[in-house]
Amino acid sequence: MPLASVDQHGSQYCFEDTGPAQSSDYTTLVLVHGACFQAVIFERLFVHAAAHNMRLVAVNMRDYRGSTPYSASELADLSSADVARQTAAIRARGLELLTFILWLIRTEGIPPLSPASSGNSKGGGGIALLGWSWGNKITLSCVAQASHLSPDDVETLGRYMRTLILFDPSPRAFGAPASSLEESYNPLNDASLSPEAKQRVFPDWVSGYYSHSLDGFPSLHRDELLAGFARDPIANPPPHQSATLHRMSSDEFARIINADVVARSHLFYELVDGKVYADNTRVALRSTSIWPNVRVVLVWCDMSVSETVLPAWGLLRQVQEDWPTNGRAIHSVRLKGANHFPHWERPKRTMQLFDDLIRSQRIPEDVEMQGTEPVYSKL
Repeated sequence: MPLASVDQHGSQYCFEDTGPAQSSDYTTLVLVHGACFQAVIFERLFVHAAAHNMRLVAVNMRDYRGSTPYSASELADLSSADVARQTAAIRARGLELLTFILWLIRTEGIPPLSPASSGNSKGGGGIALLGWSWGNKITLSCVAQASHLSPDDVETLGRYMRTLILFDPSPRAFGAPASSLEESYNPLNDASLSPEAKQRVFPDWVSGYYSHSLDGFPSLHRDELLAGFARDPIANPPPHQSATLHRMSSDEFARIINADVVARSHLFYELVDGKVYADNTRVALRSTSIWPNVRVVLVWCDMSVSETVLPAWGLLRQVQEDWPTNGRAIHSVRLKGANHFPHWERPKRTMQLFDDLIRSQRIPEDVEMQGTEPVYSKL
């Protein structure tokens, strides 16, 4: 896997790259993985990239295999109870991703945005950025830190940045307080479970299919939403709705999962003050002072764990009730019948969706993911 330097200390990202499509106006999609998972969680999308005139670049974040581990001082900042030090740590992660994107542009000759050639297209070229699950904490920091760049770098990125996809965001990605176990169950927060028990139940929990009651979403009040959550995956599921991680081969599981990083550094992200994430969300989404034409799309999966449905609801309620007139427009797409892993379960369909979210003039509100072809509604 190739490497790229992302700060002045020589820290590096390791990444997967499908390489340039055979055209001069392909679009590049930079993919940021979730907690515990490596960049190869996106590998099933790779074979479909060329058909959509796209280049996929999936990055292993710092401390994941192949990328530079955190230094002792970086871990000290991340684990500190001092909000200023936490802020500096999360800011550094966002700046690393910005540095990587600039490196791609300057080293790889990424095509810039080009004008649309038809009424239903936003044109080719440019860069879209996607965070999945925990990865949204990094991508939102990335956009929020743009004001810390030099004017030349801001202008350069402005010729490329086109779309930010918030893909099934993790708990607290937007800065909300942690929910209680009674409100939204998460085995990683269950003090009654031993570390071994948490490791044993995590695959079923995170990759199962849940039959939540979501009528009226996102206009439900919080207590109504919580009352409709399913705590456990559906019982006796058909084979295609059994836990995704249990249907992986042992080789796939070993390549995709990086369990060591959880205790080493990831748990510190869960202890960061919510204000840090809320501030990044505010700067990245509630203002268009930098890159005003970037499209923002929230993609949420309605059979995913409640811990991802809750932050999606929280952001959409903000948009309904308290969104500034100069804030970015937030498009919302519900993936009906999808768990937390549609990019693994339905890669061809998911790749088509990402293409549409990035380049189509029309964004669907609902996408049925369980049939043989994606069915869009409410275009």
